[in-house]
Amino acid sequence: MACNVHWLHKAEIDFDSIFLFYRQVAGEVVARKRLSKILDATETVGYMPNIGRLDEDYHHTPTYRYLTVLDYRVYYFVEDDVVYIAAIWDCRQGGMVFEEK
Repeated sequence: MACNVHWLHKAEIDFDSIFLFYRQVAGEVVARKRLSKILDATETVGYMPNIGRLDEDYHHTPTYRYLTVLDYRVYYFVEDDVVYIAAIWDCRQGGMVFEEK
């Protein structure tokens, strides 16, 4: 049974920022191809919510998991059969810090 997937505001902002960056430096076609891979990963998480690795650096509730897609980590957590996409983080940057939900 598939879970509903809900994007939190921060994840939406991250997604839009990535799109704008790649559209500016590489063109719209490249931006759409890269982001389609992220969207595919979030769809997969809806069907298999435990597929991501546990984020062992963050020991609070909710328990965050992540998938690595290209140069990014898609962070998410699951509550009551809903997958919440929390953030998209560029792996080439420093560590990810979460704000409380």
